[in-house]
Amino acid sequence: MSVRKRILVSNIIMLLILLALVMALSFYVMRVFITTYIKNDVKSLEIPSDEITSFSVYELQILFDGMIDMTSESQFDLNNHEDFEIIDSYISNTHSKSYILINGNAVYLNGGEDANKIYSEAVLLNDTISQNKKTILYSDSDCFLYFTNIKINDKGDVAEILLFNDHIGTMEFRNENSKYWQDAANNIYDAVRSITVIGSAIIIIISFALIIAVSNSIMSPLNKLKEASRKISEGKLDFAIEYTGSDEITDVIRQFDHMRIKLLESNETQRIYEEDRKELIAGISHDLRTPLTSIKGYASGLIDGIADTPEKQKKYYTTIYNTAVEMDKLVDDLFLFSKLDLDKIPFVFEHVEIGNYISQCCEELKFSMDKKKICLSFANLCKDSVYVMLDRDQFARVLINIAENSAKYKKDEIGSLYVAVTEQDNEVVIAMKDDGIGVDSAIVGKIFDSFYRDDPARTNPVKGSGLGLSIAKQIVTSHGGRIWAESNIGDGLTVFISLPKDGEIISIKDSVHSGK
Repeated sequence: MSVRKRILVSNIIMLLILLALVMALSFYVMRVFITTYIKNDVKSLEIPSDEITSFSVYELQILFDGMIDMTSESQFDLNNHEDFEIIDSYISNTHSKSYILINGNAVYLNGGEDANKIYSEAVLLNDTISQNKKTILYSDSDCFLYFTNIKINDKGDVAEILLFNDHIGTMEFRNENSKYWQDAANNIYDAVRSITVIGSAIIIIISFALIIAVSNSIMSPLNKLKEASRKISEGKLDFAIEYTGSDEITDVIRQFDHMRIKLLESNETQRIYEEDRKELIAGISHDLRTPLTSIKGYASGLIDGIADTPEKQKKYYTTIYNTAVEMDKLVDDLFLFSKLDLDKIPFVFEHVEIGNYISQCCEELKFSMDKKKICLSFANLCKDSVYVMLDRDQFARVLINIAENSAKYKKDEIGSLYVAVTEQDNEVVIAMKDDGIGVDSAIVGKIFDSFYRDDPARTNPVKGSGLGLSIAKQIVTSHGGRIWAESNIGDGLTVFISLPKDGEIISIKDSVHSGK
């Protein structure tokens, strides 16, 4: 769950709890008030003493409703009803008069000798009774009169109920009702206080639980990030942040860990780059010092007169010139290597039929290879015409560098170099196999490193700078291809180059390489 959703859910939970407590408090207060002070239940009446001077219409209404309920429930056996004692005592203590007749027969009588006499006194208060009104409710400041006829069962039995008091009535809601309201206030206060205390405790407990849960869910990953940041600041990158989740912080942690991995890779790349740079500087220094020493030596021989014949002088001059040419070639290779490494070489890609192109390159190479006593042969093994995107001039340099490398490391007086083009799925593979001294299979992958030579002491300056195959690798990579080698000592060296067919290079290289 996202952090936003967690906070939203926790707030909704707290809101629902508060609403539930408010509703519970409201319903409880209403229940207490209704059941105790509004519901017409005779059990809520306090039986007055004989000295009572007045009572309210509210109390008499409850009493009369209780008589109706008692008659409907017990009918002919009122004395055994649970409310009979309360009703009878209240009527007696307030000196009220009442009767209950069922089918004209008295089943209850209080306050008079017989029902007729009580009825006659009631008529004096309100003559509408004699007019056969079904229900009479009469009250003023001195008296109350309640009269009704009700059907009490399915047999057709009818009850006539009369209740009146003609001397101690009051129109007020309750006589001396300060105690009534005090009791109501106390009960409501107790209800509110109880629910407030319990509700507050529940809210506090749930709030702390939610705060702790949300805080832990946020602080736990943040602490991991904090610890990871500390390690990175100390230069420690070889670790992993262990955290799983599905929120925004998880995304941040993933990105942070991705950044850590990139930093680790960058540091490793930088370390390798520094090592290569040191090796490059050492190689350049050595490869420049050797021909310079040779030039100085021969120049010194000319100055000191050691070359005292025209033949010796010509030999010295020729050696100095050839050495300078080698140095010039080394500088050119260094310059090209640097530009390739900085991606400063503009490539002009063309749609080229690879078989014809390699065939033409081999024809051009044959002259120089013949001079170096290398027999060059070519075979196009593709069944149909196959096209690739390449820079003609730059890719020709790849073939030249590989061919020259074969010439340098031939093992016999006359060597051979076989070039073949084959088609594999979406690639074109160019294989260049020689019969030279070969390379140990354990280190064959290093021949494409800058300044690598199978001559650790670098004692043979004729064998070149060690940049040729490295330059070839960079050019092939810029074409979106791959280059690798297979070899064993004494078995010669085979260099493979694979290029994507049908112009797939366009989607791989930037448009900068196209020279646009």
